[in-house]
Amino acid sequence: MTVTLQDIAMITGLPIDGNPLCMNTDFEGWRAQMQALIGMVPPEPREPEREDKKKERVAAGATFTWISSNFAHCPDDANEDMVKTYARVYMWYVVSRTMFADGTGKNAR
Repeated sequence: MTVTLQDIAMITGLPIDGNPLCMNTDFEGWRAQMQALIGMVPPEPREPEREDKKKERVAAGATFTWISSNFAHCPDDANEDMVKTYARVYMWYVVSRTMFADGTGKNAR
């Protein structure tokens, strides 16, 4: 057994046709899209130091700790747009953490 797209639609109540609700972090403009969707972007990742001075690939996306520290609790006085933003981030977190986790287990993409 495996989870199907129809299962996800039933569980989340999200449509499975039409425009996607997520963005692709494999291209340069993902930070601009994130800014447009949630109003902020995670800090640029630090380049890991290696002894042989080769560049190590840094995973794109926001870390789950960054998401949690910035969007853990929606303010009580939040307006409708802010509530939608927090709901969008929460769904992104849940989907990327549980159903479509990346190889590191640290980033939402």
